[in-house]
Amino acid sequence: MELFYSIKGIWAVLIYLSPTAAAQQKPLNHHDIAPLSARPWNFNFSSSAPHYFASAYGLLQQWSNTFFPNGHSIVPCEIPPLTKLYHGRKDAEVPPSPEWVAFDIGMAYGIMGGDRNSHMLTYQTTRRTKCIYFDGESATLFGSGQLDTQMLQIWGNLSGPVRPDNGWRGLWEEYARAIGLCDWLHDKELGGPGWGFEGIVRMNAGFEMIWCNFSSPSIRLVSHLNVTAPLLPAEGDDKISAKDDDYEPTSYFPLPPSPTRSDKATDPSDPPQPPVRGREQWAREPFFPTQAWNWGASALAHYGSSANGPGLGETRVKITSCGFLSYYAPEFLSQAVPRAAEEQKTLNLTKDGLWAGPGNDGTREDALEGLKRRRRVHTLEHVTTSDAAIMRAHSERVLKDLLSPFPANCSGIDWATITNDIVQTYAAPLLTFLKVLQQYPEAHNPTAARLWFMDIRDQTHTFLVSFLQYPDSPTDSEIWTRESTLFKDTYSLCRFQYTRLLDPKQGILLGPEEELLNWAVEETLGGICSVLVDVGLSTEGIWEAHFNLPASRKTTPTKIPGLNHEVKRWTEGVEQLMSWLGWAGEWIGCDVHCEWDEKCYIPMWPIIPMGRRLPGRGRRPGGPGYDGPGYERPPMGPPNGTFPGPPRNGTWRGPGRNFNPWGPNEAGLWKPKCVKKNYILDGDPD
Repeated sequence: MELFYSIKGIWAVLIYLSPTAAAQQKPLNHHDIAPLSARPWNFNFSSSAPHYFASAYGLLQQWSNTFFPNGHSIVPCEIPPLTKLYHGRKDAEVPPSPEWVAFDIGMAYGIMGGDRNSHMLTYQTTRRTKCIYFDGESATLFGSGQLDTQMLQIWGNLSGPVRPDNGWRGLWEEYARAIGLCDWLHDKELGGPGWGFEGIVRMNAGFEMIWCNFSSPSIRLVSHLNVTAPLLPAEGDDKISAKDDDYEPTSYFPLPPSPTRSDKATDPSDPPQPPVRGREQWAREPFFPTQAWNWGASALAHYGSSANGPGLGETRVKITSCGFLSYYAPEFLSQAVPRAAEEQKTLNLTKDGLWAGPGNDGTREDALEGLKRRRRVHTLEHVTTSDAAIMRAHSERVLKDLLSPFPANCSGIDWATITNDIVQTYAAPLLTFLKVLQQYPEAHNPTAARLWFMDIRDQTHTFLVSFLQYPDSPTDSEIWTRESTLFKDTYSLCRFQYTRLLDPKQGILLGPEEELLNWAVEETLGGICSVLVDVGLSTEGIWEAHFNLPASRKTTPTKIPGLNHEVKRWTEGVEQLMSWLGWAGEWIGCDVHCEWDEKCYIPMWPIIPMGRRLPGRGRRPGGPGYDGPGYERPPMGPPNGTFPGPPRNGTWRGPGRNFNPWGPNEAGLWKPKCVKKNYILDGDPD
């Protein structure tokens, strides 16, 4: 019973502690200035709400899922008719099932091109096709958590049965996952050739899909080409090499026959290798220098939102947001409780999830950055088999509901659009607001102080213009405090700006997944609005008391009692809000506008510049949330679709966890830069 109450208490902290406590700071007015230390900002950094929200808004965005690679979510999706899909091969055969297709030709050719027998098959969807999507870098084969959600979905643990020969075996593990996921959909009657859920969407450097059955009428092969290019002449050779087969292109565009291959896929004996220098077989390939760049460039086109502005993610896949499932849901305590305990130590949090400051070993700036990036090191290594079974049951319930003509648990609300709209509304303006706060002119310059304060008031007015109704008696200082009716009314309009109509009395009933999305949106906006309404009303109070007066009564701005402390409070509130939200990728981008022949680049596995360094020699990761995790080898599983009972060793990490091939330098991730096409192969000059 004692353990029950202990877990119950932690659960309450994880879920219900408001991002800002009720007994919080009172805005400054000219009568009452409470000590700063008595009025801290109280954000619950152990809450899963901001992570749940961030996962939802980052769906299908390359940028967000590269910064936070360890996905926690399973999401139903659809692909429209006539969507092109590419499958590269090193033989002239049609693919067995399951196999991979890419949404971009650059990715497909980047993986399978540059060979002496390269073939490219182009397919198109013939109907609206259902799929499921695993977020994060869910197709990254070397890492420390990117594949966790898939492993749990198939086997209920992160290890699976023993690998063949107890060791590494090429792409055997990848085919095991593909077969396992497709068998699960088939065995649970969730999909099959021509109906239901037929593909699994994932991401590494670009978006790909595991297609479960190539005999399905949902896709049609429209071209099958031998794309092997003649080799460059060898040194001292006067002859130009031709291709190795007798393929003769035609002048028309016949459709190839529909494939009838029915055998199951197995791991290839000669798996594809990343296009990097130093391999003899690529020395004479004419398009080798651009192969990796074109692959990377195709991924960059799907960055989505960043500090460089809004952008498109993977638009050819359409999220069905009413079915959004995530291990950040409050019910999955087996992961949430140990994570909260670990972050109390590494991020200096109290048992209630409140930040206790930077501590004695670091700076405030570094500590806030660590809080902001904390989601990057989240994994699912503590999820129990029973929790994995719960997630699997939830996913089966959701997918079955979506197969019905009239799903019971889909309101029609586009939660992906709502979450992205919130991020676009607040992310960049919060950074701008913080920068202006940090420029507060403390020197005795009344003109500069007044201009600065007018800028602050302009920005807070912009934040609150659709929520704040100015009172009839603005000179009453109590009106501008947190305890006032004005604060409560303004805060309510701000926090529930998207969800006020989601009341059973309004006739809109939400299913369990949408209830969680509603919770995450309201909690996230609750944190945002708590700070912005507080600072905004405080600003209006100071303006009324010291600026909006006849000339004879105006106070010299730099002599306003307690103003320095209040500005410091505002600044710290915005800093902690941004760290609590964890939208780190939204505040990072290239510092300059890239030239016409450049791209703003972040390292994405496996398109990571090598230069002259050997694979696996990137910087070792620092503490949690600072440099982030390295890219290590994940545990793998068997080539079957079974879902056994509790495994012998529970959920555990298999051997090879420190293996780090093609590991990116973390500094390169957090400091994007403009690069030209030779950067992928050559890297930075020594």
